[in-house]
Amino acid sequence: MATVVARIDSTRKVALEEVVPLSTPFSAHIDVCSVCNFKCSFCFQADNAGMKAANLKRGMMPMALFRKIVDDLAQFDTKMKKVKIGNHGEPTLHPDLPEMIGYVRDRNIAQTIELFTNASKLEPILNERLVDAGLQQINISLEGLTSERYKEVAGVAMDMERLVENIRHLYTIRRQCRIYIKIVDQTSSLSPDKDVPHVMSESERRQFFETYSGICDEIYVEKVVPQWARTQFEKQNKVGSEGMYGQKIRSYKEICPFVFMYLHFNWDGTTSPCTLDWPKKVVIGNVYQQSVHEIWNGLRLRQLQQMMLDGQRHRVDFCNDCSAPMVCCNEDLDEHAASIEKRLVRLSDSEKQENPWRISSERSATIITQP
Repeated sequence: MATVVARIDSTRKVALEEVVPLSTPFSAHIDVCSVCNFKCSFCFQADNAGMKAANLKRGMMPMALFRKIVDDLAQFDTKMKKVKIGNHGEPTLHPDLPEMIGYVRDRNIAQTIELFTNASKLEPILNERLVDAGLQQINISLEGLTSERYKEVAGVAMDMERLVENIRHLYTIRRQCRIYIKIVDQTSSLSPDKDVPHVMSESERRQFFETYSGICDEIYVEKVVPQWARTQFEKQNKVGSEGMYGQKIRSYKEICPFVFMYLHFNWDGTTSPCTLDWPKKVVIGNVYQQSVHEIWNGLRLRQLQQMMLDGQRHRVDFCNDCSAPMVCCNEDLDEHAASIEKRLVRLSDSEKQENPWRISSERSATIITQP
């Protein structure tokens, strides 16, 4: 039977405050496909008006660009902990996904190759190709336990028997690939006349564990949290006392840990310091014009890190509204700002004062409230 454990607790971590600045990012998140076949009520993918207002363009990463990113990552001095594929869209829609995984494996740039998926496209042939390519971790997000619930939450009619059987098949052939399955404890319908959140009952929890704990390695019921800033379900939720994984949290962090930990590559080559930046408001580079090493050690990222250390997160457009530093991770750098700054390369006054992500008014985060 699967181990009941939150994804962030399944591996040992070092204390971030003791090791930054990092010469090599902990991980690289590569969004090979920003298109999704689901429109989940809590996700920006369901917010057509919001995506239009942000002028958000979606697409699939060319294989040549993917190779360029991986080749650049190979130039770091040490191997990264993880390469994570998928985030804003559904990566199994990309026809070159197995080849991409195989390329990461062959370049040997990370300890773990990880995939995030809604599992809707998993089937025996793709399962075998993913495992043969060298996939080492697959994180499966479920949006319900019935086809009807999937229709309400994600806008799709899911064949639940087929879904379970395809996951079961993957489990039987998984070899080195660990399978993590999660579901959230609360979902909201896409339908405006059914906007009352559905809270998971005890019988549904039992059904979830009974159905899936025998066909995965790790399993967990995550909490619904305001993860995606400025969109949809996010606007109706405030930061409470617990995060996504049930961890106790403070109501606000001045320093976002993510900008010190990893890089996120969008399908079009733009690079963000965080996977939650879906409208690409806080872009720190573009791998079409720069190497990954140049972006990681570049001025834009250092300016952002400096603003965080100076307690200026509220002055960064989009970051000011984001709850992810509280609800999505355990790392907390607020009390370590002074010691971290001593280890960073000092910016000149002109470099430090420039704010490429300036907001129109000096306001605090709009969704952050005391629990």
